[in-house]
Amino acid sequence: MIRSYILLFTAVIAFTLCSSPYSSAQESKDNDPHIKPRDSAAPPPAHPTATPVQKQRLPSLDEVEAEAGESSSKDAQIDLNMRAPSRDRSGKPDDTEGGVFDPHRAMKDIEVGNYYLKLKNYRAALDRYHDALLYKPGDAEATYGLAVVQEKLSLPTQAYKNYKQYLEILPSGPTAKEAREAVKRLAPFVDAATASSELAKESARLMEAGEGFLANNKYDDALEQFENALRLTPDNPVIHFRMGQSLRGMERLDPARLHFQKYLEAQPNGPFAADAKKAVSDINYIMGK
Repeated sequence: MIRSYILLFTAVIAFTLCSSPYSSAQESKDNDPHIKPRDSAAPPPAHPTATPVQKQRLPSLDEVEAEAGESSSKDAQIDLNMRAPSRDRSGKPDDTEGGVFDPHRAMKDIEVGNYYLKLKNYRAALDRYHDALLYKPGDAEATYGLAVVQEKLSLPTQAYKNYKQYLEILPSGPTAKEAREAVKRLAPFVDAATASSELAKESARLMEAGEGFLANNKYDDALEQFENALRLTPDNPVIHFRMGQSLRGMERLDPARLHFQKYLEAQPNGPFAADAKKAVSDINYIMGK
């Protein structure tokens, strides 16, 4: 009987030992078909992706205006060595840079201009007075100083205009008397320059008309126009060349040669020098000289 119990107990223990691996394997998560075994190599940790560099944000209009307001105090500190805005050929500020209204800077430029004027450094003074008028257009003192310098540099027409402008700005100014005297002193030069300009325009018109006749072999009409032009502008050597062409077409060879020679005396290397030399040579050959 005891032997039977021992055999039964041994059988139970053997059955338990044989069935326990299967049971534990069912309960283990490693055998779960949806889960990877624990002893498998774990995947390497993912590297953090580099965040792209953010685009630089442009400041808003309000921020720009605020920054400009904060920097205005710095702008008030003027560097006296700084040059004025560049000027175009007419003397006006270049539109790409723009003029800056700055009376304080204009006053400094006038002081330096007056200093250069006393030293007779007229070109340097001229620049300073121009700069002052860029920073403060219509300034009476700068306008008068500019007129004085221009007269010193033998620019009577420009000086005359600035003296008159000064009198328009300050008719009773501290240098009004000197400005009026300068206007009277320079008036003859300005009138002569104006008259010379008008004569030159009329002479050019006559030259154009004469060349038109010459192009159509109307030598008599061409010569008449050139003679009238020569009376207005006797120092124009091209007129002598055109008269020589007209006279040669009229077969008046001797006076034609004279006018060709006058042209060569005035402009030996001028644009018509080669034609004039050939014309003189041809006339000398024809006349046996």
